[in-house]
Amino acid sequence: MERSIRPTAGSLNSLLVLEVAVRHASLSRAAIELGLSQPAVSRHIATLEDRLRQPLFERNNNRITPTANATRLADAVALGLGHVDQAWSEVLAAPETDEVTLACTFGFADQWLMPRHSDLRASLGGTRVRVVTTDQLGDIDLSRLDAAVVWDPSRMPERPYFPLIPAETFPVCTPGFLADHPEAADGLSALPPESFLHFDTGSSGFLTWPGWFEQAGLPLPRFGKAPEFDAYPFLLQAVLDGEGIALGWLGLVDQLLENGRLVRAGPSVFSRETAYYVQHRPVLDETGALARLLAWFQAQAPHR
Repeated sequence: MERSIRPTAGSLNSLLVLEVAVRHASLSRAAIELGLSQPAVSRHIATLEDRLRQPLFERNNNRITPTANATRLADAVALGLGHVDQAWSEVLAAPETDEVTLACTFGFADQWLMPRHSDLRASLGGTRVRVVTTDQLGDIDLSRLDAAVVWDPSRMPERPYFPLIPAETFPVCTPGFLADHPEAADGLSALPPESFLHFDTGSSGFLTWPGWFEQAGLPLPRFGKAPEFDAYPFLLQAVLDGEGIALGWLGLVDQLLENGRLVRAGPSVFSRETAYYVQHRPVLDETGALARLLAWFQAQAPHR
């Protein structure tokens, strides 16, 4: 299809600079966002003003106010960028295949997904599920994966998501640990400081011991120098070995509670509405592997 030369040819970079400058109403803040010097931003604006033969900002000492035409152009650029971002995401999305890749934490894979893995495979027929496990989800490019079980879906706001597990936190330990520490009946604050085992929650926002005691309205105990675990399965194994008491999360300790290997040792705290979300790339084929994976996860989510 033939297309005439656009009047904006040679001005696209400057238009991008204009959009940021109008949005901030500041050349210096635009320079910071774009990683340019302020004189470079000023040159781009001057280039546009020269080509359009009109000023784009009203200048009053160090303050600038975009003109109506500048705002009109900036809005058009933002709209166009939105279309480009959407097309980029669609092009980047892997074509539908008979395989899906899922990312999740070690603890989620070990305690929640593993007991359900056979059921997942059966529900997907011959589809292969590749599971990428890490407790540092921020270190991997989730945009290259089909789906991920995440704490915070705001990292990729363009991707749809749905809640999977409510955020319910409570202390857990072995029955033997409680038998060895009858003082726990008077409150967990009476336990020896080294009894509290800690999990490195990173930037997830999950509760730590101080937060749990505060939200439970209980006296904050002294904490000893017990090791801090960076993988939840290792923490649970230490609890199972009778080394101490730890915080348990709904969904991750369910089976251990059901078979009696662990018991609840304190009240539940609800620090936020949802602990885990399933976030995924757009579904292009309603009968494809990704759609079937998501349908299985939605069937596992509690109906509230």
